[in-house]
Amino acid sequence: MTTPMHFDFDEIIDRRNTHAYKYDALQKVFGRDDITPLWVADMEFRSPQCITDELQKVLSQGVYGYSSEPAELFDAIHDWILQEHGWDVKRDWYTFVGGIVRGIAYAVQFFTKPGDKIVVQSPVYHPFTLVPEGNGRSVLRNPLKGRDMDFENLEKLLTENAPVTMLILCNPHNPGGYAWSRETLQKLAALCAAHNVIVISDEIHCDLYLWGGKHIPFATVSEEAAMCSITFGAPSKTFNIPGLASSYCLIPNAKIREPFYRWLGANEFNDPGIMSSLGAIAAFRHGRQWRDAAVSYIEQNILYIESKCAEFVDKDSLPYIVPMRPDASYLVWLDCRRLLAHLAGKRVEELAMEDQLLLEDYFVNRLGLALNSGVMFGAEGLGFMRLNVACPRKLLGFDFML
Repeated sequence: MTTPMHFDFDEIIDRRNTHAYKYDALQKVFGRDDITPLWVADMEFRSPQCITDELQKVLSQGVYGYSSEPAELFDAIHDWILQEHGWDVKRDWYTFVGGIVRGIAYAVQFFTKPGDKIVVQSPVYHPFTLVPEGNGRSVLRNPLKGRDMDFENLEKLLTENAPVTMLILCNPHNPGGYAWSRETLQKLAALCAAHNVIVISDEIHCDLYLWGGKHIPFATVSEEAAMCSITFGAPSKTFNIPGLASSYCLIPNAKIREPFYRWLGANEFNDPGIMSSLGAIAAFRHGRQWRDAAVSYIEQNILYIESKCAEFVDKDSLPYIVPMRPDASYLVWLDCRRLLAHLAGKRVEELAMEDQLLLEDYFVNRLGLALNSGVMFGAEGLGFMRLNVACPRKLLGFDFML
C-alpha cells in the first residue's frame, strides 16, 4: 500500500520576473501589473517533485546534446491512459507533438487547404478559431445550447456548407468544463462520419475530472469515432508542465495516420526534446498522488468561489454572478450577465458586445483581478468571465462588491 504524501498547495510562489506569461503580460493585456492573475490556464502550484528530480539529472550532467525519444515514453502514456480511461492505445497510433495547439495547426495545414470550412462549437477555447483563420481557413460556428451540442444546427451547417473538412472538439469543454456524455459523442461521430468530416479531439483536460467523474475519450465511443478522429492529449495541464511542451497524438485509422505521421516526421515536427520526454514519463509514472491531491484542492476552491458568489446578491436576493460548476479542469465559467446588466443599466436581453468592457473593467479596476473575458471565446461569451482557481486559496480571498 502506498503511503499518502503531503503536498503544500497553499504555498505562495513568487513567479514575477521569471518570464511567466501570466505575470509578464499583465501590463500589456490589462493595463496594470498590480493585479492578481487568474487568467492564463496554468497552475500556481509547484509541479510534482518527481518531475523536477528527473529534469535535475539532465541539468546536473551539464551536457545538452541531441537526444532520442525514450522507448518508455509511449509505455508511460499507454499505461496511464489504460488505467485512467480504459483505452488500450496501440504503439503505431502514437506520435509526439510539441504542444496541442501546435498539433492542431499541423492537422489543419495537412488535412485542409485555404478556404476550407472548419466547425467549432462556441463559446470555445479561442485558438480553435485563431489557428484555422490564421491559416486561411473559414470557421463555421455551431454555438452550444447551454451544456449541450446543437445537432440540428450542426447537421444544417454540414449540409448547407458542404464540403466541411474538419470539426475541432474540446473534450472536456473549455471554457465551460463540460463533460460530454457517451451518447452525445456517439451522435457527433455518426454525423461527422456521414459527412466525411475529420474530428480533432483536444483532450488536454481529460485527467482533471472532478467530483469522481470519468473521462470518455472520443475515439472510444464507436467505430465511426475511431475512424474519423485525431486525438491530442498531454500531461501539461494535469501536472502543471505546459512549458515542457510534451503532448501526444493518437490516430487509430491508418488511412489518416500514416500520411500525416510521415509528413510530421519529414519536417521533424514530432521529435521530442529530452526534457519533454523525461517530464512526461515522470508525471505519468509517479505523479498520480499529486494529481489526486491537486484535484481535491481544486474542488474545494470551486466550492469556495461558489459560496462567495452566493453571497453577492441584488435587492431581490438573486446572485449577480452564477459560477458554472465544471465537470473537469480548474477553470470556472462565470455567468455575470446580471452583474453586467446592473453595470450597464440595461436588461440582460439588451446587453451588447460593447458592454463587455464594463465587466472587464469591474474585475480589473474594482476587484484587482485578471480574468479571461468571455467574448474571447466567441460572441456567446457576452456577460461571462473565465476564472482559473488552480492557485493557493489565499489568492481567491477577494470580495465581490459594487
